[in-house]
Amino acid sequence: MINFGIIGAGRMGSNHANCIAELPNAKVTAVYDIRPEASAAMNEKHGAVICNSPEELAARADVDCVVITSPTYCHQEGIAAAMAANKAIFCEKALCRTPEIADDLLKKLENYDKVFSVGFVRRHMAKSILVKKLLDEGFIGKVRYCNVDLPLGIYRRLPGDWFADYELCGGVLIDMLAHHVDLANWFFGEPQEVYAKGLLLSKELPRPSDYAASILTYKNGVICNLMCSWWRSGRTTELMEICGDEGTLIIDGSADVTYYPLEGEKQILNAETELKKDNVDAALNQVSFGNGFTNEFANIIAAIEGKNNDLPTIRDAWNSLNIAFAMIESVKTGKVVTFK
Repeated sequence: MINFGIIGAGRMGSNHANCIAELPNAKVTAVYDIRPEASAAMNEKHGAVICNSPEELAARADVDCVVITSPTYCHQEGIAAAMAANKAIFCEKALCRTPEIADDLLKKLENYDKVFSVGFVRRHMAKSILVKKLLDEGFIGKVRYCNVDLPLGIYRRLPGDWFADYELCGGVLIDMLAHHVDLANWFFGEPQEVYAKGLLLSKELPRPSDYAASILTYKNGVICNLMCSWWRSGRTTELMEICGDEGTLIIDGSADVTYYPLEGEKQILNAETELKKDNVDAALNQVSFGNGFTNEFANIIAAIEGKNNDLPTIRDAWNSLNIAFAMIESVKTGKVVTFK
């Protein structure tokens, strides 16, 4: 049994607690939230002991892994408490809010002797694992470009909410696009340069809203066009389209992968079926092909137990943030930003 302590009992903390509860070898044993009512709700539902600080939670003998789902600008406090207690750590994305803190956490955690992972849940989804496998095998030939379409037309945050404060959340680039930037890094390797335009939760707008469009080029020549928004009307969807010389693969909101060959009709690839054909269950550490969040915690447990795993690392978290910070710099300066 692996015991989890959760710092931050809001939307994501509650979601993760529910997913942990689905696993037979996991339990939520402790919770800390600055809001007593949030801690009380998790105590009532999961029996988690209410703690008075991140340090108290991390130090408990019945906490094996600290789950950090507090607001982005608070993550470093939970990480510091967990490191001081020498516990395994799972931190939601984005890792933190500023480049300086990101650099400091990279130095501290790159050689940390316990499991550390970040919440790039899409890496734990069967459809993403299938696309990674197909790309590595050259299934669509040389990849030329990738389109990411990520509008959130039901954004309703208002002033006073930290998600509506650019200085606290970093806007749509740091919070929302982080997932697909991480997938692009996983699929295509090292970035070369980026150019972006955006709103950065501008205070000139009548209501909190954000929009960004960028062109991110990788060192292997892949061109990524990425659009994302926090808007108050219009579409809410997600799509990642990867185009190669021999065909196109599409990840969207469904559990399947769409494949367009050069000739013939499009095909719907069921990720579970395709992975099981080649006995790739090990890619999910023998986890069921279900909810990505549940898979995420099952894979964390496998890592803590010393089994084979491929978790997103502190370096992956830093890489995704580094690109987001470069996009923000490009928006502010109007210039192309080149990566070292």
